[in-house]
Amino acid sequence: MAARTIAVVTAVVLACGLAFGAVAAATVDCQPLSAHQWRKTTNNICAQSDTLLEEVSAAAFADVPQDGQPSIEQMAAYATAAEPILQQRIDSIDALKEPKKLRAKVNKMLKTAQRELDAFVADPNRGIEGNPFTDTILAADKLKLKACGS
Repeated sequence: MAARTIAVVTAVVLACGLAFGAVAAATVDCQPLSAHQWRKTTNNICAQSDTLLEEVSAAAFADVPQDGQPSIEQMAAYATAAEPILQQRIDSIDALKEPKKLRAKVNKMLKTAQRELDAFVADPNRGIEGNPFTDTILAADKLKLKACGS
């Protein structure tokens, strides 16, 4: 939980030079980040959430043989545990003020990420069938987000 809070506060501080949380960022008119700053901050958010997701994954799939497939129950447990982490990632990136030239691609990536997260939580079987975040990864790759993409 603390790492997620740190990610949001770090994103806001870098984005607006503020010393308070993401709610304030939504109400403060801060200057857009440069493309480099936005990518760096966004990649940091993704890297921090990936660390948390690795812990959740290790716990959820501990009993799955190396070349085996998780059960629907294990995938559902993973989806439940991963949802707040992934939602925080989306919200933290959304709290940043991206440069105008990236706005359309960022909005598309965030909408895609939210749609895919909602679909995965509603039907965890998507995680057994393949990567439920393929379109989000493609959108992140188009934005040159290494930690958020493939």
